[in-house]
Amino acid sequence: MIGLVEGMSSSPEVRVALAVGTIVAVITAAVGVLTVLRGQSFAAHALTDLASVGGSAAFLFGGDQLWGFVIASVLSALGMHAIGIERIRKRDIATGIVLSAGMGLTALFLMLAATGRSSGGSPMSVLFGSLFSLRASVVPLVCVLAILCAVVLALIWRPSLLATASLPFARARGARTRAVDALFMCALGIGVALGAISVGAVLATALLVGPAASSLRVAGSTRAALVASCLIGVACVWGGVALSYASYAFLGGRSLSASFCIVALVFVCYLAALMMSGIEGAARKGARKRV
Repeated sequence: MIGLVEGMSSSPEVRVALAVGTIVAVITAAVGVLTVLRGQSFAAHALTDLASVGGSAAFLFGGDQLWGFVIASVLSALGMHAIGIERIRKRDIATGIVLSAGMGLTALFLMLAATGRSSGGSPMSVLFGSLFSLRASVVPLVCVLAILCAVVLALIWRPSLLATASLPFARARGARTRAVDALFMCALGIGVALGAISVGAVLATALLVGPAASSLRVAGSTRAALVASCLIGVACVWGGVALSYASYAFLGGRSLSASFCIVALVFVCYLAALMMSGIEGAARKGARKRV
């Protein structure tokens, strides 16, 4: 155990992975709580598909993948806001075609990048992430985006919760729900982009929604759910990075993907939260019957 900690602390790649992963875990967990409460997990999933187009295009043309993810996801988020999430959800055929077209473009860009000689890195990193391949130069940009997202969340947190509980009441209190929705979609777009650069566009939804859904299952208040979601997200990232790093020794020179390890831990946490909420619910029913 001591050797594992010493090895991780002495590796620049691991230090960058933990720095980026921690920042991303906190922000995506916070965005995820609002996403789950607002019932917009579908929007998060759709944005990951559309964000992959920007990431793959940036990879093809040698640009910064993070900027590709950010531009594509934020523009897509604003477009979804303009059309209306509920309208998009109800038009399942058109939505499926658009999302499939987005993934088709992603496949085309990645194929062109894989067959070309000008691009570096692995095309798979766009879809499934590669925390250990991130450069230290990406940390300042991740910090700036995280701060921007946190500021937006701080501005819309209370009116967004109020609108989630009762939209007419929120409007009666003077909340500008349309502006709140637009700002939330921007924050969601940034959260998706940060998740995509960490665990990949395909798996970003798990990091965005998983810790939040787990915490909301067991927490007694929104504030407690926010704290628990951040702790779960950070624990899964650190645990996933440690598992991936340690797997190199017992897999004979190969290692498990950090993205896989992180998402697997998120899944385990959600199962544990389901069990805890189920046990608590059964205990409450038993107490009511005895009364």
